[in-house]
Amino acid sequence: MKYTTPQPRTAIMAVDNADSAEGGRPEVHRALQVCSICKLRKKKCDKLLPSCGYCVRKGLNCTYESRPRNEAHAYIPVVQSHTSNTDSASSPLVLQHVIPIEPGATEANLYRQVLHLIRQTGQFIDDISAHYFQGIHRYLPVISRTRFHKSLITLGAIPSAGFSTLLLSICVATLSLKPPKARSFDGRSLRLTAKSFLAQVQASYPPSLDLIQARLLLAVHDHTCRRPDEAFDAIAGCARMAYATGLHLHLNKINTLNAVASNVTPNVDTDLRLEAKEAANTWWGIIICERTFFCEVAVPEQPLVTVIPNGDSLLPTEPEILEQAEFRGPNIIPQVSVSSLSSVDIGGFGRAAQAAWLLDQVLNGFKIQSFDSKLSQLEALDSTFQTFLGVLMQQSGGKVGKFCEAVAITIRALFTLHWHLSNQPQYGVHLTNPSLEDWLSRSDVALDTVTKMVLDIIDAHNALNITAPSYSFIIQAALKYVRAKPSWKNDGWLQSTEERLRTSLDQFNEDLNRDNY
Repeated sequence: MKYTTPQPRTAIMAVDNADSAEGGRPEVHRALQVCSICKLRKKKCDKLLPSCGYCVRKGLNCTYESRPRNEAHAYIPVVQSHTSNTDSASSPLVLQHVIPIEPGATEANLYRQVLHLIRQTGQFIDDISAHYFQGIHRYLPVISRTRFHKSLITLGAIPSAGFSTLLLSICVATLSLKPPKARSFDGRSLRLTAKSFLAQVQASYPPSLDLIQARLLLAVHDHTCRRPDEAFDAIAGCARMAYATGLHLHLNKINTLNAVASNVTPNVDTDLRLEAKEAANTWWGIIICERTFFCEVAVPEQPLVTVIPNGDSLLPTEPEILEQAEFRGPNIIPQVSVSSLSSVDIGGFGRAAQAAWLLDQVLNGFKIQSFDSKLSQLEALDSTFQTFLGVLMQQSGGKVGKFCEAVAITIRALFTLHWHLSNQPQYGVHLTNPSLEDWLSRSDVALDTVTKMVLDIIDAHNALNITAPSYSFIIQAALKYVRAKPSWKNDGWLQSTEERLRTSLDQFNEDLNRDNY
């Protein structure tokens, strides 16, 4: 038995407050089990009919289901998201159908449902895929273009439930970076629908690379839309799912496949190698994002789920190689380790991985109990980061491009490192610095230089769709640094810098239309 709620909240309240025929007490009906939404949230449900209290407050479509004993006839209820200003009859994101999970027909229904949602945003699959591969893919190349299009054009085959979910996640993630001029949909509803869709598919189907990638892109979307705590929670769940599928093992698998291709035969299964590279890149994407998101969380006393690869591990595959339809062989593709910071044969994604690898060392350095040892470790990392940032700026030529995310991660790491030391107890140290005050003085000089670099980056970014995911957070970090200076309101340069940073951040939020997501 399934109960749904087509009527608005006012009608529900009228039913709840109506006097019963027996004697003036409100007639209250309750379901036998929790609703689908509260079940997904893993929270207590009051089981009120036709809608529970939580769904009424949030304006969600409340559904109750009794799972049949035969799993082949189970149902996926799809969440209907409303806002107070959206009429359910005209909203393009109203999902009014339940989807039976039956072999064959189920995945076709899921695919049709996703296509319908994408069309309601005024786009086709070609549009969202083009936006992804021209945008996010430049900084986070976790999806192989070749395998992506194979999943779409395989004759007579219905895309898997995981791939349909991935399409919907791509739609959400790309719209946040390149919003259309005219919207006929509620971005928040689209985001909530995609998250609910993913959760329900994940509950009914085995984990897959597509589902992991879908979760990763939704986490990146939360981060881009400046919801860092939601993003960190999402990436942690994504990491646990990836560990459960053994995704982390593909880093070693890449080395094995390259050895086979080099020493045995050049005709090693192309699809096998491409899938392994895509999986390894996805794992690297999770590692990079988890550490990047961690810098923004409100409560830093949280553990990371992923373990960073060691310095001898190979860097991930660059997008221009991952996109190739045919693998050219490992002999002509640079095989560079993570610790090779000065190598010139490294692209943007590899540099982002190196920046995350260094950031991980900073986060571990914060845990050192001895202040002298901590300062020694962080001093060395500060020097390494500044040298690495110089390499990045030289490699990028000071232009917007594929190195932007690596630059942003490095700048954010420098702010994080210096802020941590500036909050240490004020007592003397006996290292290369005569005192902590000397370190703090040099720290100001370093962060002044980094802040000027942020201003240069702002000047170079003229369009929202080409910005790196971490772009707004380095502006926010620089703004925090300037405002922390006691004299900033009396210093002309600091006042001007604060205004430029604030204006840029406000413009970013306005262009992103964050409130709609």
